[in-house]
Amino acid sequence: MDHQPFEEWIFEQKERTIEENTKLTQHLLECDQCEDLQSAWQQVETVLFQTSMVAPAAGFSQRFATRLLINRERLQRKQAIKTLIGIVLVSFLITLIMAAILFLTYSTGELIVGAVSSITGFIQAFIRLRIMIGQFFQNIPTIVILFGWLVLFIWGIILTPIWGIAVWKVSKQGGSIK
Repeated sequence: MDHQPFEEWIFEQKERTIEENTKLTQHLLECDQCEDLQSAWQQVETVLFQTSMVAPAAGFSQRFATRLLINRERLQRKQAIKTLIGIVLVSFLITLIMAAILFLTYSTGELIVGAVSSITGFIQAFIRLRIMIGQFFQNIPTIVILFGWLVLFIWGIILTPIWGIAVWKVSKQGGSIK
């Protein structure tokens, strides 16, 4: 026998139509299982409505909010650790795969020669860059250098009082600029 709509009607709190009430009453007369279910549910509702509400212990809301916050922080910490471990493992696996491909593709001698060539190339590039910068500053006219120092000095004169006022304002207000 199909009990589905009747079981829902027994547990629902909303009003039923006259037709639904008629069908439910007829079904309850025919089905002992649904009749027992309705009887048990009416007893439960009676107990629920007759029982008085108990006030929570003092400070319950504060303790609950604190525990909720602690649990949320703990969950975020666990999630961050899991994410970090996942990233480290994936990075390690990618590194292993790349190393395996590298060592299977090239001989040890070729790898050593390539590494030494790369290191010496970086050193040579650094030396060339240093020489270029040195030559650039040697070829700058004296007037440009003096003008640069003058601009720097003027900006120092302008920004130093502004910085002092900002520090004074922050220290007077207790740490926040408004």
